[in-house]
Amino acid sequence: MTTKQKQEERKNSISSVVAGVTGAAIGFGIAVTGAAVVLNDKKNREKVKKMLTNVKEQAIGYMEGVQKQAQDKKSEVEEKLVEGKEKAKI
Repeated sequence: MTTKQKQEERKNSISSVVAGVTGAAIGFGIAVTGAAVVLNDKKNREKVKKMLTNVKEQAIGYMEGVQKQAQDKKSEVEEKLVEGKEKAKI
């Protein structure tokens, strides 16, 4: 690969990065503007608050379920370990 080809390749990859960052910044700006418009109305703020509360409750429920499953599995493994130790003694 020649030096000129390497320079072109770097230039193209930098352009892609710049385009990606620019797109992300524009998307973020649109999201902030949309959120500001939506949250400007009290009814919409209440809807968003309800939705976020619901999502939070679901996430908490999911985490509690995962913790319970992990605890159940831990207990099961401990029982099997005790059984295995008893069999090893015989």
